[in-house]
Amino acid sequence: MTPLLWAVVFACAGLVAVCTGVLAWRRRHRTPAATALAATMSGVATWSTADAVVYAAGSEPVQRAYVPLLMAAVGLVVVGTWVLARTVADPSWRMTPVAAALLAIEPVLLVVTGTLPATRDLVITDMMSGAAGAESRVTFGPLFLAHTAYSYALIGVAYAFLVRRWFRAAGVFRRQIGILLGSACLSTVGNVLSVSSQLDGHGTDLTPLFFLLTGLVDCWAIFRGGLLRLVPVAREQVVDTVPDAVLVVDPDGVLIDGNPAATRMLRRLRPELDGDLVGRPLAEVAGARALAVLGTTEYRDGHRVAEVRPGVWLDVRDSAVSDPRGRALGRILVVRDVSEQQERQVAVERLNQQLAEQVEVIERLRAVLAEEAVRDPLTGLHNRRHLDRALEADLARRPRTGQLSLLVVDVDHFKAVNDRFGHAAGDRVLTAVAGTLTGAVRDGDTAARLGGEEFVLVLPGAGREQALDRGEQVRREVAAARHALDGETVTVTVSVGVAVCPADGTSAAALLEAADRALYTAKATGRDRVVAAEPTPRPAVPAPATPGDLQELVPGV
Repeated sequence: MTPLLWAVVFACAGLVAVCTGVLAWRRRHRTPAATALAATMSGVATWSTADAVVYAAGSEPVQRAYVPLLMAAVGLVVVGTWVLARTVADPSWRMTPVAAALLAIEPVLLVVTGTLPATRDLVITDMMSGAAGAESRVTFGPLFLAHTAYSYALIGVAYAFLVRRWFRAAGVFRRQIGILLGSACLSTVGNVLSVSSQLDGHGTDLTPLFFLLTGLVDCWAIFRGGLLRLVPVAREQVVDTVPDAVLVVDPDGVLIDGNPAATRMLRRLRPELDGDLVGRPLAEVAGARALAVLGTTEYRDGHRVAEVRPGVWLDVRDSAVSDPRGRALGRILVVRDVSEQQERQVAVERLNQQLAEQVEVIERLRAVLAEEAVRDPLTGLHNRRHLDRALEADLARRPRTGQLSLLVVDVDHFKAVNDRFGHAAGDRVLTAVAGTLTGAVRDGDTAARLGGEEFVLVLPGAGREQALDRGEQVRREVAAARHALDGETVTVTVSVGVAVCPADGTSAAALLEAADRALYTAKATGRDRVVAAEPTPRPAVPAPATPGDLQELVPGV
């Protein structure tokens, strides 16, 4: 193969490397790996172009310039490959100025050594491109061989990064890493074969040809395989940036990993702890009390929520981790601080409790108001409104309960009490009579004040004889009571009219009318007595009060 043809081949390899580098450079904003790949391809392009120039014009000045240019290109390829592999293996990694300076030491020394005439032979000597039909000749110096060993070691480390990442990756990312590994290995194998074939001082550097194949593979991967389009996110980037604490615990309960949120949470739980928390038992870093509380907390929907210390509430999700053979590797704990949520929940519950208490108070007040609406404010008995409703309800139930009796009670000579002792004294007398009626009321009965000095007792289920007995009991108790009015002891009496349903009527109005008739009869026949209604009413006009009647109010008169 003629030198000119070799020059064309190497020029094509350089062109492909330039295209690949440009494509990668355009994607530099997507991932740092694109910048590293562009730098590597620029080194390949420089290497291939230098070989093309040497074979096209193999003059002595060109050959002298070739050595430092070759060393610079090779150094850029090696360093770019290492950075590319490191970035793909850990997308969060960034090269520091110190690391860049260390990686540049070896290539710079080789470039300087290859440039100086006194030390050029330590790198490459007797370099000569073959004439038409002749074989090229080159002799590697000791520094070149040392450089080659160093480059292979650095590339070996880079491949180790990629292989480890390949095992951890999945799906499209694993395929991308596989493409990078395959294309890089292709050029590396080509370089090893080329250098080995030139160790005897003869042969041609075929490495650019393998770079040509590598560039083609990378171009295909960029356009068709999605290389550099989808950027894998490292586990550390995901775990370290989540707000939840993530802790990894081995089967012995030792904390073997944790993200920054976990460190902050554990420092909050145990502020007295010093040093690195990883490598310590979880009971030591989290506290025995916290673990005990969590251990006694019931799982709900796959997680536990507990107050591990006053004011600190944690939501813990626990997942077991095992190897493909099912052997336990440990547990992953995802812990979220829900103290604020719990405080809000407690505040809401407290407000709900207060609201329930206020509603209860309102209901009690409403009941009191409703009761007061049907009560007589002076005596505390039910009023006419309640009497009407209760009597109608009792009459509606009467077919099931039997008879129903109604008593109308009226205080005798009450006007005389008011006139002599005043209205306040009269009110005390009415209140006392109401108390007697209240004492006579049984379960289901109703006592009400009709107005003035007139009262009503409704006795469901009571017949005429029972009603007369109850009325007589009320009359005796009222007559036996003593009232202290203005320093005097006064007694009062009542007259009682009794009506029975259905004998005396089946409606509220009929019963009240019949009881009133009986009451008038009691008044007309001398007062202080109980009279039952008669089927045929007899008109009677109560006799007017006489001085003799008033004397009955004051003993000894």
